[in-house]
Amino acid sequence: MTIQVRRLAYALGAEVSGVDLRQPLSEHQRDEIHDALMRHLVLFFRGQDLSEDEQLAFAAAFGPPVSASVDTRPGAQEMIFVNLEDNAESPPKADRWHTDVPFVPMPPNIAVLNMRATPPVGGDTLWLSLYAVHDSLSPTMQELLTGLQLDMQLGASKETILELYGEEYYREVVETFAGATHPLVRVHPVTGRRALYLAGSFMRGIVGMTPDESTAILAFLQSRLDDPNVQCRWRWREHDVAMWDERCTNHRAMADHYPHYRMIRRCLAGSGVPIAVGDTR
Repeated sequence: MTIQVRRLAYALGAEVSGVDLRQPLSEHQRDEIHDALMRHLVLFFRGQDLSEDEQLAFAAAFGPPVSASVDTRPGAQEMIFVNLEDNAESPPKADRWHTDVPFVPMPPNIAVLNMRATPPVGGDTLWLSLYAVHDSLSPTMQELLTGLQLDMQLGASKETILELYGEEYYREVVETFAGATHPLVRVHPVTGRRALYLAGSFMRGIVGMTPDESTAILAFLQSRLDDPNVQCRWRWREHDVAMWDERCTNHRAMADHYPHYRMIRRCLAGSGVPIAVGDTR
């Protein structure tokens, strides 16, 4: 091993040391980090002051860069980096369990964050294992959920897009956006494990069910996310890096630093069509 991996919680989470992410990874380092990610779902690296190019190069070692934009018009600008900034005029918006960009046909596989400015108090981020949430259900409930499909839409992002880009962009891009349909129980293409593909406000409902039926099932499943035994928590220091597997986790950025300033830079890597149980892929 060229890296050291210290487990943080049983369900997920590990701190990695012994590697400088500003430098290109060797093939062996890349494989070690990937193996650790598959085991622990979210990895943390202390004190990595990365430029945009260095952060993207690290993320790209695990898959092609992925744009977070839903603008498919010819010549539209890609959104490779998203700067998540909180302050008194722009309150935190990510204090809710979610996964990133699940509303496209091929959602991202991996996310990489670099903390650029930490608040003096608060501002931790939580992650949870959607493997563990699935496995905590009875075999009968697991069987009931297998085969169900989720209607994924922009959800709470609509208001943010309108605020950032204006009404004309909203009409041309957001109002015509069709969203995507994905399995509620998805199979990880590397580990073969089953995870609930819960996505917070991006889930409009379960396909084929009445609103009452869908709301009841999703509310029950989302109530399982608040179990601390399926979670890990990270207290940020400036320039820390977190990377996680979007296919089997949720995350939530606490808002308890408000109104203090916090800024994080995120990029995404790799993408794929979520695999349903029984899919021959």
